[in-house]
Amino acid sequence: MARHPNIEHFFFYRGDTQVFPLQITSVGNAPVDITGHEWWFTMKRSADEQDRDAVFQKRIVFPPGDQSTVGEGALVLHSSETRAIEPGIYLYDMQHVIPGFPPIVATLMSGQINVLADITRSDRA
Repeated sequence: MARHPNIEHFFFYRGDTQVFPLQITSVGNAPVDITGHEWWFTMKRSADEQDRDAVFQKRIVFPPGDQSTVGEGALVLHSSETRAIEPGIYLYDMQHVIPGFPPIVATLMSGQINVLADITRSDRA
């Protein structure tokens, strides 16, 4: 069965926290245990760039626990991380990786991100 890409274009302000919730279910809508699975988020200027040259990249591993057992989790880009990204338009993708030999990799979403310049730069912390 062919998968159709989930292409999304969105924006956020530099220095803002971004939360990307995730829920993985089987074809029959049953929760899938994602304990130990990885979620990668990568932003680049060009699709041709190597990962080591990415503008931003974050990897999380879903920990053992109730949320992971029912296929739920979130990728959080903290304000301290997005503060370091220069305003501009970038390409991104989000990948779900099930470790193994070889790993199973599924691109869940890709598209363009417009990082907007922030006006207020106070951390308020």
